[in-house]
Amino acid sequence: MAALSLAQPVLAEPAFPPKASRDGRYLVDAKNQPFFYHADTPWMLLKLNPVEAGEFLEDRRAKGFNALQILLTGFIDMKNHAGESPFEGEFDLARPNEVYFAHADAVIQKASDMGFLLAIAPLWSGCCDEGWAGEKDGKPKPLNVNGAKKARQWGHWVGARYAKFPNIIWIMGGDHDPEQSLEVINALAQGIHEMAPHHLMTAHNYPDRSSADFYDDQGWLSLNAAYSYRELHAPVYKEWSRNGTVRPVVLIESGYEREANDKRQGDPFRLRRQVYAAVLNGALAGHAYGHRDIWKFSDRWRDAMADPGAKQMAHVKQLFATRAWWKLEPDQGDGLVTQGRGKIGEDGYVSAARAADGSLVIVYLPEARPVSVNLARLSAPVKAHWVDPTDGSTRAVEGSPLANDAIHEFRPPGGNAWEDSDWVLLLETSR
Repeated sequence: MAALSLAQPVLAEPAFPPKASRDGRYLVDAKNQPFFYHADTPWMLLKLNPVEAGEFLEDRRAKGFNALQILLTGFIDMKNHAGESPFEGEFDLARPNEVYFAHADAVIQKASDMGFLLAIAPLWSGCCDEGWAGEKDGKPKPLNVNGAKKARQWGHWVGARYAKFPNIIWIMGGDHDPEQSLEVINALAQGIHEMAPHHLMTAHNYPDRSSADFYDDQGWLSLNAAYSYRELHAPVYKEWSRNGTVRPVVLIESGYEREANDKRQGDPFRLRRQVYAAVLNGALAGHAYGHRDIWKFSDRWRDAMADPGAKQMAHVKQLFATRAWWKLEPDQGDGLVTQGRGKIGEDGYVSAARAADGSLVIVYLPEARPVSVNLARLSAPVKAHWVDPTDGSTRAVEGSPLANDAIHEFRPPGGNAWEDSDWVLLLETSR
């Protein structure tokens, strides 16, 4: 099979603020154009000085990222490049440090000018000793000490300060199951929402606990975040199929490049598996990529910007955002992929999604094994291509276009350009 190039439309710059689509399944911009959230996670961006921050933003824009996830106040005890802390005194929410926040304003403005959507955690709750909420050694941490009234007042201050920016989403919590902190986190969220109701809001909990697991009944919650280090077929589909209020699902965090989260290797293959599994099983809002040396800005953060994971994520955005991905619905039954699928939850499970109008099917194969697809589930003769997820190149399937009247067996081309086993099968009726 000869390699070929599929003509791709140029992606228009989104108009912010984003919002949920009418059906609640994906994001649209201010002009109601579908928006695919394609984020990096430079959580500690505000540690950098202005020149360093600008350097990072330029690189990420060049690599195709359209969103960034950052911490407004960092981890507890964090100082920025100038040695400034977010608060004066003993973490008093009533005494924000204007010098610290002036630097934050400047970086946020720069990111806004460059077209980034920013998902900002105002106070990171934390899984361990690094966070602002909960308890440590049986004693309350700063957000809990400040209490709900101060939390809401500081939420008003934050919301009012940043309401002018249309390119902000708020992330409440942070790597944290909030049983000990629900009242103060809700108060903070309500304060922000009251001053900036046009900003979407989500919550980042502990792994395998979604935003809706704790905040489904809260009026401020408008985006449901999934977070897991396991294979994502089941956790994300659980959120897609959740009863009650329908909200867009986003993969807010999973494995990081070069970081062996949950005793698994943080290599590009793992990153590809998790993003395709997430989007094809219901995370139609989009996803976030991460790198060990970028999220915390270690000494090698500049070298890390050139690592292969981020480059390969650009092919994810190109595949989905240049097609009507928002029409996709996850398909975990046996009516579409009829053979070769594997077992859900295992590394080799084949993820698939289909547009309800039968115009598009995307199948991700982590392993290069034959799969059978019922082409009668498409609405017209099918143009079939293999897409190499490591370099974005495409190959026409022999005999394409194929009749949409029978089950067809597809055999992957073997190893991809990185000599890994994964491929994307792209089935389209028109362009």
